[in-house]
Amino acid sequence: MRRPVLGLALLAWAGAGAAAPRLDTVSVQVLSGKGSDVVISVSIERPTLMDLTCSATITTGDGGRIAIAWNLGDSRTKTARYEYKRPGTYRLSVSGTGKEACVGLKEASLTVGTPGPASATPRCPAGWTLVEDSVKGPRYTCRARPPAQPLRCAVGTTYFAEGGEIGCR
Repeated sequence: MRRPVLGLALLAWAGAGAAAPRLDTVSVQVLSGKGSDVVISVSIERPTLMDLTCSATITTGDGGRIAIAWNLGDSRTKTARYEYKRPGTYRLSVSGTGKEACVGLKEASLTVGTPGPASATPRCPAGWTLVEDSVKGPRYTCRARPPAQPLRCAVGTTYFAEGGEIGCR
């Protein structure tokens, strides 16, 4: 009879010392493509082995809400995918909710749906020029800039510059 009493006492002691898992980190990755799809990663910290479950809500900043929960055996980090309907800058927050709420509040700021630096203004490297009327969204063409002075060609040949090539014929 001592074993059940000892087991119950041990369980009561562990339950009394257990604290809810804490929200540790939140990060957001904007996926390539449309620029409005994101992956939100939320990690928790479990102070003791008895901290088995907790739940939280991600508030996306545009009116969206995503529920997440951790259970026994789950990884520390949970991910959720979300699509923003309009471009803009948003403040995302994660907070504990429900009967077994995670402790804490984490926030992140993100900008979605706007062109990235590579497609904002086409830039050609030094010595190259942007081909007129070649810009089509994020696509564009660069052409080698002709030299400031034509090549000095040997007697009997003439300088040419066409199609991005220069030389003597």
